[in-house]
Amino acid sequence: MSKNLQTRTTEDEKDIPSEETLHLQLQIEWQDHIQTRNQTWKTLQIDAAIFLAVIGADIKLNNPWLLIPLGGVLFVSTIFGIAVTIHHRKVQVQKFQFIYMLEEKLGLLKDGYLSGIKKPDEFKWGNIFDFERMRTPTFILVMHLLLLIFMMIYIVLRIAAVAIS
Repeated sequence: MSKNLQTRTTEDEKDIPSEETLHLQLQIEWQDHIQTRNQTWKTLQIDAAIFLAVIGADIKLNNPWLLIPLGGVLFVSTIFGIAVTIHHRKVQVQKFQFIYMLEEKLGLLKDGYLSGIKKPDEFKWGNIFDFERMRTPTFILVMHLLLLIFMMIYIVLRIAAVAIS
């Protein structure tokens, strides 16, 4: 049996993980959080690339009516990006609550070692523009929405320009 999984001496401590196990779990939770954050940023990068591709296609092909299906691709991608971002914020809250609990068990939150650390807030649509509570996933969510809004405005203006001329 590995060192960090050895049973304790007293019956009460038998199921309590060792400090080494808690440290390992804390490391795993932080790595998982970083992976989740990277995936969330990737969704925004993909949407930004699609946005630029649609604008580039419009400039190259000079056919505003093609913007409708091309914009539809961005719309679908953005909706999925928003869904992933919201899901990842919920996962982030769970991760940080668990990380907080692990840090508390390891004694990292006392004696000012990690002072100012508090449990994370749940995701709420009303907090999107609360800049004191804005977290990275909320910022990414707003950027997805802005890409979508800018694309819709661009499509309307391009088609209106053709209709007027």
